[in-house]
Amino acid sequence: MNETGKKPESVSLEEQLITLKFQVSELQQKLAVKEGELEVFRGIGQISRALSRSPEQRGKLSEILDGSLDLILKMVGAEAGTIFLKEKDGEHIVFKSVRGFGSEKLKGKKLRIGEGIAGWVTQNGRPYVSTQVAGDPLWQKEYADLVGFETREILCVPLRIGDQVFGAVEAINKKDRQLLAQEDLENLSSLASQLAIVIQNARLFLESRQQAEQHSELIEVSALLNSSLDPLVVRKKAMEAATHLMGAEVGSLLLVDQEKNELYFDVALGDKGDAVKQIRLKIGEGIAGWVAEKDEALLIPDVSQDPRHFRKADQKSAFSTRDMICVPVKAKDKMIGVLQAINKQGGQIFSQEDLELFKSLANQVAIAIDNANLYTEIQKTFLETAEALAESIEKRDPYTGGHTQRVVFYSWAIAGELGLPKDEMERLRIAAVLHDIGKIGVEDRVLRKEGPLDQEELAQMRRHPEIGAHIVKHIDGLKDVVPGILHHQERFDGKGYPDGIKDGEIPIFARIIAAADTFDAMTSDRPYRKALPDEVALNELKKFAGIQFDQQVVEAFIRAYEKGKVRSVGKNTA
Repeated sequence: MNETGKKPESVSLEEQLITLKFQVSELQQKLAVKEGELEVFRGIGQISRALSRSPEQRGKLSEILDGSLDLILKMVGAEAGTIFLKEKDGEHIVFKSVRGFGSEKLKGKKLRIGEGIAGWVTQNGRPYVSTQVAGDPLWQKEYADLVGFETREILCVPLRIGDQVFGAVEAINKKDRQLLAQEDLENLSSLASQLAIVIQNARLFLESRQQAEQHSELIEVSALLNSSLDPLVVRKKAMEAATHLMGAEVGSLLLVDQEKNELYFDVALGDKGDAVKQIRLKIGEGIAGWVAEKDEALLIPDVSQDPRHFRKADQKSAFSTRDMICVPVKAKDKMIGVLQAINKQGGQIFSQEDLELFKSLANQVAIAIDNANLYTEIQKTFLETAEALAESIEKRDPYTGGHTQRVVFYSWAIAGELGLPKDEMERLRIAAVLHDIGKIGVEDRVLRKEGPLDQEELAQMRRHPEIGAHIVKHIDGLKDVVPGILHHQERFDGKGYPDGIKDGEIPIFARIIAAADTFDAMTSDRPYRKALPDEVALNELKKFAGIQFDQQVVEAFIRAYEKGKVRSVGKNTA
């Protein structure tokens, strides 16, 4: 100091300079923090904006979480971290995004809410700081041991919007063995509030998109179910659709046996399907029986705790049923069955949304099954009517009783050996039933004549294919069978009637019926001769294969005969 007691001017300037340097350093540190915060907010903003892009550009929720966690850990300067989200059951949180050594081993694992640090934070909705994790009573050491990671300190904050807490974010171990500070907790809390909004928006968007996709699939399923009128095909497609739409491991359709008041497994998909199909349930027995009796849908997250569960089904099939949705299938207010989806895939459980979607599917299934059954009944009624008509015509000729039934039987066996599709075989069956319907236009004196026919009588008899075709062509839905009726008396060499066509010009139904018709004629009694033995008739078919008959049809007939599918039956010996 000088004599006046004042500091030298140079000293005062030095102190001021030092003070300014500290202030600049402090400002630089704060600026670095704010730049870090800004970088993270920009990153989260980029993730938020990604949700408004086209569907092809949007990421999955897992990608959004992974990107957000990477940015958060960079900001806090942490070695590892986790984003936990609450499960739909409201009882657990799951490791949704994990970073750090061995973190992949933890992804997807669950904690019960209230257990562990993250479980406590989710339950209480407050941050938690643990600076000495090893001695913390909330810390669950087994998870660190699982990945072989040294956990020293943890910051954990809730993910919340308003009063709703739906998860937590953890930051673990400051890098370079520094200590996590109050500033890090504040930053993590700030970032978590931003992330919560992003996650909530992403969830809402992804759930909406999933619902739209599911309803779109439901429309496709409806079209698929109504693409066939074969009851067996419809029911199998129904179960395939149910299993796929619900993301289930297995599914089953149980139908009501009205006479026995039981449910039986009509379709059961999965490895143990055949074993399950041997089981029958009384109405009221088991979960499916309860649904059928009460006419109520069930969503069961833990089947093992449900006293209605029919455990014999699991024992018989060696299958473990965890969770299930089960809904009634009704048509015109009549209970026709029960639809089940079992074990949600991906470690999840069925939700209320799944149940509502399943109900909608069950309505579609009921309509499709009812339509198919109605079609089958109509088809059965028509076939019975046609058979009755054919039988009434046969009764005009005592020597041809049962002829139509036998021709149908032989034709069906030939078609099976030729590999005709089922719908083609059904049309062939109708053509075979009606192949001689034109004999209604043949006079009794000709039809019942015991001796050989003269030229005029023969001409009249040869008109029956045309008469039959003329009758049938006026019936809607039978146009496909007309060629089989019209041409069943054609010959492969072109010497048949009514049109003298040959080879491949002759429709396949007609070629099949021709062989079946001739075999039955040879192996049945006639007024002018006794029935020929099967072997003689088969040799005649072989002899005229490629001349009167289609070679492939004859070969198919012989194969069927050798396999025991064909025998001459119901011979008339009157």
